Amino acid sequence: MSNADESRKQPPGSSDEQRDIVRSGTRRRRRRAVPDTTVPSPCVAVCEYDGEGLCKGCLRNADEIREWIIMSREQKLAVLELLKERRQQQHPQQ
Repeated sequence: MSNADESRKQPPGSSDEQRDIVRSGTRRRRRRAVPDTTVPSPCVAVCEYDGEGLCKGCLRNADEIREWIIMSREQKLAVLELLKERRQQQHPQQ
C-alpha cells in the first residue's frame, strides 16, 4: 500500500504519534486556568431572588453568581462596582 493510500485512511490532522498516544492510553493534558481567589465572593448566604432577578443578599443576578468562580480578578472587581451602584439605587441615602 502506498503512502497516498494510507493517508486517505487516516482522519484529517492525525499522525502516527497521535495514534500512538491514544493507543497507549496516555493523553496530553490541557492546562486549566487557575481560578482567581484574590477577590472574596460577595455572597452573604441569603440566597433568595427578588422580582427583578437579583439575589436579595448580595444583589447579583444568576449569571454573575454562576460565573463568579471562573471570572478573572478584573471581572470580579467590575461586578463589585455594579453591586455598589445597585445598593445605592435601592437605598439612595446610604
